[in-house]
Amino acid sequence: MAECLAARLSAQEEQIRLLSKEISTLRDGLSRGLDAVGAAAVSPEVESLRTENEKLNYRLLHLRRALRAELEQEETQGKKQQGVKCGKAPEKNHSKEEQTNNRANKKVATPDTKPGDKNKKEKKQDKGQGNGAVKEQKSLPGYVAERLSLYEELKRESDSLLAKRAADSKPITVELPDGRKVAGKAWVTTPYQLACDISQGLADNAVISRVNGELWDLDRPLERDCSLEILRFDNEDAQAVYWHSSAHILGENGFYYDMFLDGQKGVSSTEFGDLETLCKAVVKEKQPFERLEISKETLLKMFKYNKFKCRILNEKVSTPTTTVYRCGPLIDLCRGPHVRHTGKIKAMKIYKNSSTYWEGRSDMETLQRIYGISFPDSKMLKEWERFQEEAKNRDHRKIGKDQELFFFHDLSPGSCFFMPRGAYIYNTLTEFIRDEYWRRGFQEVASPNIYNSKLWETSGHWQHYSENMFSFPVEDDIFALKPMNCPGHCLMFSHRPRSWRELPLRLADFGVLHRNELSGTLTGLTRVRRFQQDDAHIFCTMDQIESEMKGCLDFLRCVYDVFGFSFQLYLSTRPEKYLGDIAVWNQAEKQLENSLNEFGEPWKLNPGDGAFYGPKIDIKIKDAIGRYHQCATIQLDFQLPIRFNLTFVGKDGDDKARPVIIHRAILGSVERMIAILTENYAGKWPLWLSPRQVMLVPVNPSCEDYAKRVCKQFTEGGFMADADLDSSCLLNKKIRNAQLAQYNFILVVGEKEKMTNGVNVRTRDNKVHGELSVAEVLARLTLLKQCRCPNAEEEF
Repeated sequence: MAECLAARLSAQEEQIRLLSKEISTLRDGLSRGLDAVGAAAVSPEVESLRTENEKLNYRLLHLRRALRAELEQEETQGKKQQGVKCGKAPEKNHSKEEQTNNRANKKVATPDTKPGDKNKKEKKQDKGQGNGAVKEQKSLPGYVAERLSLYEELKRESDSLLAKRAADSKPITVELPDGRKVAGKAWVTTPYQLACDISQGLADNAVISRVNGELWDLDRPLERDCSLEILRFDNEDAQAVYWHSSAHILGENGFYYDMFLDGQKGVSSTEFGDLETLCKAVVKEKQPFERLEISKETLLKMFKYNKFKCRILNEKVSTPTTTVYRCGPLIDLCRGPHVRHTGKIKAMKIYKNSSTYWEGRSDMETLQRIYGISFPDSKMLKEWERFQEEAKNRDHRKIGKDQELFFFHDLSPGSCFFMPRGAYIYNTLTEFIRDEYWRRGFQEVASPNIYNSKLWETSGHWQHYSENMFSFPVEDDIFALKPMNCPGHCLMFSHRPRSWRELPLRLADFGVLHRNELSGTLTGLTRVRRFQQDDAHIFCTMDQIESEMKGCLDFLRCVYDVFGFSFQLYLSTRPEKYLGDIAVWNQAEKQLENSLNEFGEPWKLNPGDGAFYGPKIDIKIKDAIGRYHQCATIQLDFQLPIRFNLTFVGKDGDDKARPVIIHRAILGSVERMIAILTENYAGKWPLWLSPRQVMLVPVNPSCEDYAKRVCKQFTEGGFMADADLDSSCLLNKKIRNAQLAQYNFILVVGEKEKMTNGVNVRTRDNKVHGELSVAEVLARLTLLKQCRCPNAEEEF
């Protein structure tokens, strides 16, 4: 403990020395100004400086006294323990806090990620970081001190440069979201200062700012004329920044931090409380986040002790400089931005740990991962905890196992085994889409699973996507399993001459796709290696884009309404590094905008977020507990027709007319959609999709043959029907078992029903519909199933 206190005292004395020097300098400057007007009056500024100096001196005195008392106590204990047998000094009994620090102070890696992607923020912790900001920690290792020293030197240079720029500052104009324009000074005015001018409440609740569309630290000076938004926690981008900053304190929804423990045992859930205590100490200190741009060469020197960070710098950083952020003693590679200081993190919880591979590759180092979440107040944290409990109960992996729908096996990682009831759901979904294909003029095709690598070279996938493909030699060539259908459909389009009369040509394919996802990223049905899509490609003319987009949007609404999903629409437009003619892009974007406006649903613009080969419409669906998922896609492609030299004969006789391709999927991956639906319904499937639709329950053994005959009638009628013939269970127990198994309808049969060829109908929610004939029940259920009624139990 004395070592911890000594280190704390040393750091505090250095801090006090620097502050005292600064105060003395300021006092001298103010005193000289006072001498000119007479020393009788003492300004509030001087009085404030004197008070601050007194506080600092008292703080130093208090720390010295505490150190003296601790040293005396340790010396006394040492004398008492001199009589230990064999003359061996007893081992130091580390407190839990010290043990946690020792485990945390290991080499770690620190790459940045964006949240959703889609979602989530990642930081990799290095040796001596994370909990190193806490004052009670043991003396920092030498290499950390060296790193801090280098950082301080670079920070002084940066501050000097900023001061020069501020001295030559020019007036700038800042435009606010409401259109107002306010004045500022380049390299001086910060977003936080402007937020204070608008409203102190806004400033206090601000998480981050957005300057000219780019996320920007609140205390980072503005550089030129710009637009400015102040973002609070209710903004998705602000939440991402907030959780990213929380990861720095530790070391979509939420954040996680990875540690390399070099052969030591992993982190235990019993240590979460200690880690949270350390995090709270960092929060209490209100450590500012400092941003610094440093050359790659200097950063390699700064992080020379850490192979992970050097690996990131050498493999991921392609620019001459990149940024680091400092938070207490923690200095980390980071693009940022961050909240102003750690005190903004009001409520934090560490809730899970696991092991993972570096970059998800099983041939790389194993890392320990700790997951956390944080919020601006404890009430939001409690709401999140309730939400997590609900999400846990809805986990598709748990429900899939409990309902015997599907499973995975180590002998085929990332490839799902769908059992009969799961296969029923799978096939019902694809048949639903097939029914719509017939109505909407799509033609279903079947294309090969394996192609020569020359196809992928033509499409461009071999150059940019080969690492994610399963490839293998065949005789003298390299072949690969297809990860998508579009190149094969291009071959179908080009295998004979095409006329404008054939367009739009809508080709649909449920072909099996394979993608070589890293084993560390495989997650249930949401991230797999083998899957199918309701994939379609529309070959059309430029003039047909708008009408085809309207058809795709109507298709989307039809399907999502059946599932009960609400959705959000986003138009993603031309990125900076686009390919093709800008006039073609403008025309296409205008048609997409027109189709969205006519569709009638609200939509948002994502400027610059389109693919390099064409603009797109992104769709996010919202499930029963408020989570958003991206499944559907509607993407224009101007480049693939060029790569495959696709042409058709136009109305004017031009045989070199170029089609446009629309990539379109509604379900997306069928596997992923099943995962989403499982959790959305919490395993309580609607009748038309349910793997357990009807259960026949005989009152006594004498009615079992009748129950079997009725069950066969329903099975032949296309229903997933079963009969409970377990004579060891009483009637009420059988009914309860069927309800818990989520059978939509329970049909009870006794002597009376047997005589009248009827059944007694009740639902899984125990609503009793009474006695009806078998024919009547079969007819009603068939109708409810055909119309895909979402609440057949009520409508019956």
